[in-house]
Amino acid sequence: MSQTFAPPQSSLDKLDAALGRLAARHGFCRISPEQPFTPGAGLAVLLLTDDPQRNPESLDVAVVLPEALASLKLDAARWAADSRESPALARQYGVQRYPAVVVFQDGAYLGAFSGILDWAPFLENLARLVTSQPSRPPISIARA
Repeated sequence: MSQTFAPPQSSLDKLDAALGRLAARHGFCRISPEQPFTPGAGLAVLLLTDDPQRNPESLDVAVVLPEALASLKLDAARWAADSRESPALARQYGVQRYPAVVVFQDGAYLGAFSGILDWAPFLENLARLVTSQPSRPPISIARA
């Protein structure tokens, strides 16, 4: 009797599964060429991710963000970008580090924070952003 084992999941497969759960369980729209990011009216939250091989925190924030939104009782449009879609959005919104949470109100940029944080600081950052005044995104510095 011989056993066959499935090949291990790649880091990008894990990210794809995590973003799929965000869409299926928490109502996140997955950004793609067919579904571009449009913050629209009201509050919108955008998750920018990277290959978990480079930034394992991307998987952590994909778990924590919907819980934080629920804890703060935020009614927001929810968007998530994979490692292919995130770089252009990161440049547009001045994000220098992944993963990043970017917040908008009525299409206007409110701010962003990057990385995984302990629970209380994560909630504090998110709550601070949703009550911020609209501003211009920081200027993105090109990476080599």
